[in-house]
Amino acid sequence: MIISKIIKSALATGLLVTALATGASAKDGVLRIGTEGDAPKFSMADPSGDVTGFDADIAKGICAELKVKCEFVVQTFSSLVPSMDSDRFDVIISGLSITDERAKKIDYSIPYATTPQYFVVAKDSPLAKLKTLAEVEKALDGKSVGVVTGTTYAKFVQKKIPSADLKTYDATTQQLADLSSGRIDAAYSDSPTVMDFLATPDGANFSKVEVRVMAMDDPDTLGKGMGVGMRKGNTELKAKVDAALCKMINDGKVKEASMTWFQDDYTIPCKK
Repeated sequence: MIISKIIKSALATGLLVTALATGASAKDGVLRIGTEGDAPKFSMADPSGDVTGFDADIAKGICAELKVKCEFVVQTFSSLVPSMDSDRFDVIISGLSITDERAKKIDYSIPYATTPQYFVVAKDSPLAKLKTLAEVEKALDGKSVGVVTGTTYAKFVQKKIPSADLKTYDATTQQLADLSSGRIDAAYSDSPTVMDFLATPDGANFSKVEVRVMAMDDPDTLGKGMGVGMRKGNTELKAKVDAALCKMINDGKVKEASMTWFQDDYTIPCKK
């Protein structure tokens, strides 16, 4: 009898451990969200486990639309996609870019955000007043443009402005140093890099050209934006997340979150 009780207790404990490890699912009123927790402004986890940032705001918005509780599971970014099949979480919300390679392993929601890119020039440059991408492309004909080697930004400039004198750099610091010293006419990079540079003493005499380049301007080169990742074949959850994101986009909540954290609008319009 005692042995029987011990076995039953062990089995019960095992089931409890399994339940805790597996966690609840969205259908149980909880949406478990895998996120990095160590990507400032996107996903930041404090010692108590609270997660804040753009990703957290998107996640909480989805949970509110689905009328479920958010439960964050924090782990390294590189382990998020491989962990999708382990049932540690239901979705990944971690600035996750939609790529063909990842799409072989997971499904994605509709794209909801992308990091804008800008050209940065001297404030007194005629380029600073341009308003359209076509104008920028024409004005940079024969001008020197700095990009970081191997980035999608470098590929974009090569494709769109083949007549530009492309200067490549191994690091952003080198690129911006040459811009500051006047060795290049323009630098091209993402919004956070540009905004941080303009806030420094070296950036005081420069401005971004008010032409936002977004992923949807050239998805073949710049990608398709960020999406919520989930297990393959979970069509019910995908439909619910897509509907929630579309509503958040149309209601301006994605814009509100991106303006809060990045002082820029990262929203991709909903096409559903």
